[in-house]
Amino acid sequence: MAYLKELTARGINLKFPIFFPDATRGVVRSIDSFDLEKAGVEGLIVNTYHLMEKPGASTLKENGGIKNLMNWKGLIISDSGGFQVMSMIHKNKNLGKITKDGVVFYSGSASKRKKNLLSPEKSIQVQFAIGADIMICLDDFTNPKGSLEDAKLSVEHTIDWAKRCKAEFENLVKSKKMDETTRPLLFGVVQGGCYKNLREKCAEELVKIGFDGFGFGGWPMNEEGKLDKEILKLTAEAMPDDKPKYALGVGTPQDIIDCTAMGYNIFDCVIPTREARHQRLYVFDKDPRNGQLDPSNIHYQYILREVYFRDQSPISEFCDCHTCQNFSRSYLHHLFRIEDSLAWRLATIHNLRTYTLTTDHLRQSVPD
Repeated sequence: MAYLKELTARGINLKFPIFFPDATRGVVRSIDSFDLEKAGVEGLIVNTYHLMEKPGASTLKENGGIKNLMNWKGLIISDSGGFQVMSMIHKNKNLGKITKDGVVFYSGSASKRKKNLLSPEKSIQVQFAIGADIMICLDDFTNPKGSLEDAKLSVEHTIDWAKRCKAEFENLVKSKKMDETTRPLLFGVVQGGCYKNLREKCAEELVKIGFDGFGFGGWPMNEEGKLDKEILKLTAEAMPDDKPKYALGVGTPQDIIDCTAMGYNIFDCVIPTREARHQRLYVFDKDPRNGQLDPSNIHYQYILREVYFRDQSPISEFCDCHTCQNFSRSYLHHLFRIEDSLAWRLATIHNLRTYTLTTDHLRQSVPD
């Protein structure tokens, strides 16, 4: 397997592997675009469904897209809203329903309930309003607890919606007079749950439609709560090697190291920012620059433990982030104890820098 090492999207060159923090609603909680840039973050992922709700497509257009709104110069991926199918509707049928036309979301009270249809066409239209560099086709996220018949239906929806997304995408590219260098990229998403034949079928049909890249869709964890390496590897092998392979929703630093070895190039996850807000920090035990990155060299530091009360050392001696260069473990411990918002900011900066350092070192170690 030849590992794809780079890609250009709308004039922005991407080096692989690359990690995108979740800026779901146009913000990475507690930090701004300058913090992100200084932490080495090159791109963000935003959510089409949530941005369609607030601030809305018209406001995004008036602001010239999400980049202008949040003063971000890096890359933007717009997730399609497919995850909300699973996280909201599969878990609570009162929040909406899935039809062949798309996803219907209910809002408002029971007496004044409003229906909002997120169709494949609408998803692409909103993603153009967002101004994303990489767009994701609307997919029917396979319910990890669903039956084989549920998985088959989600694959059928995903393939059909991908065709409609591609058609709408091409129409808008043409109407906006975009060419190969100015148009965004469009990725298809491979669904199928834990079923090998469905994964292979979905990937085969998406390749026939033709996309700029392909993503692993669905829940990446097994019943034991660990990375489902078998299904991730199978899905990666079903994708073309000359196109980017995107592991949506993956993961921890170790998950990224493992999935890079499978051939995946792009990653996103809420883990580093969410865990930073919950006092869980990532630490390199050894300098990752001294040879290939070893997952066993990364551990968690629970900064509220009493052992850090008077610890004047940085979070990690091998990290060059703003936090580690200027503040001690003792100070972070103090900030979390008094519940000051600065704790979130400094912890988030550190965790994101750990991720960008991880991908930086992986770029040097991946085979040609």
